[in-house]
Amino acid sequence: MRRAQKKPAPRAIFWIAAALIVSVFCAAVFVAYIVTQRSNLAQQRLRHDIVLRGADAIGLSFNTALKREWDSLHAVARNISNSSKEEIDDFVDAVAQTGGQVAWAGVADLDGRIKSGSNRLREGEVVSERRWYREGLRQANVGNVYTSDFLERDENHRKQSLLNLSTPVLDEESGEVTGVLVYSLRMAWVQNFLIRARKQLNIDVVVQNREGETLADTRETAHSLPEAAIVQAKLGRDLGNTFYLLDKTDGLYAFSPNFVSDELPDFGWRVFAVLDSSNLIDVMPQLLRTSVVAVLFAAGFVLIVTLLVARIVLSPLQDLTSTAIAMAEGDFEYPLESRSSREAIALSQALTRIQGTLALHAKLKAYQETHSRRAMPSGAEVTPLRDGDTSDQNSDEPWHQKKTRRKT
Repeated sequence: MRRAQKKPAPRAIFWIAAALIVSVFCAAVFVAYIVTQRSNLAQQRLRHDIVLRGADAIGLSFNTALKREWDSLHAVARNISNSSKEEIDDFVDAVAQTGGQVAWAGVADLDGRIKSGSNRLREGEVVSERRWYREGLRQANVGNVYTSDFLERDENHRKQSLLNLSTPVLDEESGEVTGVLVYSLRMAWVQNFLIRARKQLNIDVVVQNREGETLADTRETAHSLPEAAIVQAKLGRDLGNTFYLLDKTDGLYAFSPNFVSDELPDFGWRVFAVLDSSNLIDVMPQLLRTSVVAVLFAAGFVLIVTLLVARIVLSPLQDLTSTAIAMAEGDFEYPLESRSSREAIALSQALTRIQGTLALHAKLKAYQETHSRRAMPSGAEVTPLRDGDTSDQNSDEPWHQKKTRRKT
């Protein structure tokens, strides 16, 4: 025999609320996951764009500044072609005093001896074996970065690093070479220029020569580049002078095999652009919090509205259920009609009809029992009539007479 259930089953409103809470939680987790994935992808693409565009912007501005010095070199070479020693001295002195890019400028004659130098430095020095001089006799040339011994040390008491730009000095009338003009650019100027660009664009720049030696590094803590970036850079030597991203590296790197534009000689520099993430605003936590709060507000609104509607719909059904239970226990009060929903209306009408039928049946049965008691003599045993039985089973009439009467 099956035991009766002791613990009552939960109400329908409980199941609805539980289902809604679980559904809202699953929806919130799903939305948070999708928002996180899409936001990470969008942020990654944005950082890629920042690196490429920032590196191109730095390259463009640096090439503009470098070309200005290159044009100045050729302009001075044209002006001093047939000038006197005093006029040449004025030119090279002015060059060294303008802007601070050029640490020293000088002119060497065909004998390989410096005949004029900024602030009279190095005048009379033989430079015929220097690369900038030998190459400068044939064409405009860019030398390698070297450490100067004739200039004062910098603020850190270190020798200054210089880059020589040289070009031949031509005679105006004959067009023959009469000497070589050289500009010694400060690499500290290059470093400071890149640092200023980094502060504006949040892009660190690492400049290396062909041998892999670092010439400039704007990172706060200088360290070696990832091996994966070095390998990919070697594979991309033949690409154009635009930056491209390096994949699978420790950080976000872009590389340009030729940082200097084609309008200038080949410097032999390769440049790595590194995203400076320390100064970038990470919008992911704020975006995720905003998304979660929005989902929670929306879920709470849906939950409250759904529970309110469920209560409005289920409350009349609960009242009708109580009415049906009372009718089953013999209480035939007229049930209240509900119009909250089509189902509630149909149920209330059905209970009304059932209540009317049961009430009429109860009154008829009570009437029959009352009438039978009045017709019986005192002291006789009364047997209740069954439904539809109108015979008087408690009378003193013999059975055969009852049978004959029933037949008639």
